[in-house]
Amino acid sequence: MNLKDRISIYFFKTKKIAEKYRHDDIVTLQFFQRHNDVKLCGINEAIELLTKNTDTTKYIIRYLPEGSIINNREVVLELEGPYYEFGIWEGMIDGILARQTSIATNAYRVIKAANGKVVISMADRADHYINQLNDAYAIKVGGIENHSTLASSNHDKSHTFGSMPHALIQMFGGDVVEACRAYHKAFPKDDLYALVDFHNDVIGDSLACLKEFGKTLKGVRIDTSKALIDKMFTEGEAEFGVTPTQVRRLREALDENGGEHVKITVSSGFNADRIAEFEAEGIPVDYYGVGASLLKIWVNFSADATRLNGQNIAKAGRGYLKNPKLLVWNKEEGLNGQK
Repeated sequence: MNLKDRISIYFFKTKKIAEKYRHDDIVTLQFFQRHNDVKLCGINEAIELLTKNTDTTKYIIRYLPEGSIINNREVVLELEGPYYEFGIWEGMIDGILARQTSIATNAYRVIKAANGKVVISMADRADHYINQLNDAYAIKVGGIENHSTLASSNHDKSHTFGSMPHALIQMFGGDVVEACRAYHKAFPKDDLYALVDFHNDVIGDSLACLKEFGKTLKGVRIDTSKALIDKMFTEGEAEFGVTPTQVRRLREALDENGGEHVKITVSSGFNADRIAEFEAEGIPVDYYGVGASLLKIWVNFSADATRLNGQNIAKAGRGYLKNPKLLVWNKEEGLNGQK
C-alpha cells in the first residue's frame, strides 16, 4: 500500500488549495502535547519521514532532540514554509510522536519508580509483533535496557532475560523441580530461575527448588494472578496477586533456609505506580518484569498552524508558542549536529 494512502484525505485537499491559491504564503506548524515530565521520542522517525518524502530544502525544520524531557504545550517540532511542502504529513507525525513518546515515558517513569532495581520489558506479548522493534527503541529511550526477546535487545544476550513459562512446568505434570532440572540440563550455562507460582504456593515451590539446586538456583519469579490468593495467606488475610506481604514472607523463608543468594523477580500487572508502592515500603524485590503497561498510549500530540507570513494567527484558544530550545535541522549535519 502507498504510504500516502494512510493519510487523512482532507490534508490532500488542503495541499491542493494552498498550492493553487496561497502559493507564496509561509505557514508555521507547531507540534506539542499536554502533559508534564514526558520523555520525548519519535522525533528522529518524524524527521526521517519528512526527509524521505519531501524536499526539506523548501522549508525549515526546528526540533527538540530525542529523549528530551518536555512539558505541557512545549513545542517539540516546528515546520515553517509553504504549507503544501509538508502539511499532508501532520497526522502521521502526530501518530509517530504519540506512540513513541507514550512508550518512552512509560519506561522512563517505571525506571524512576524502580530506584535502581533491574527492570525487564516483557511487552512483546502486549501488541502485534510488527511493532516490536519500534516499541523496543522507545522503551530504550525511556531507560529500560533489558528485554524478553532477542530482537528487542538487538541480539544482546546480556540484556535478554527469560527463564520459563508455566507451560514448561505443566509438561512435567506440575513438578517445578523436574521442570527446572530439565531447563538446567538443556541450558547449563544459563542462570537458573524458577517460576514458583504454578501451584499458588510460592514459598513451598521456592524452597523445594532451593533444596534441590542450592547455590545453582539464582532466582525465583512470582507471577501470581490478581485473581488468586497465595496459599501462605490464612483466612482473613486475603491478598490477591503479587503482594508486598507475599514477597516479604518469601524473602524471609529463603533466607532462613540458606537461600540468601536467591534473587526475587516479580511480574504480573506491574506499572510505575505499583512499583513505586513496593519501593516505598522497602519490599525486597530484585527485578521487576513489566509488560502491557509499557505500551499504553496516552500522550497525544496536536499540530497547530500558528503563524502566517510571520504574523501570529491561530484558531481560538491556541497561539504561537515560542520555544528557544528548538534546534534547526540541517541536512548535512543531521540530527542534533550528528551526521
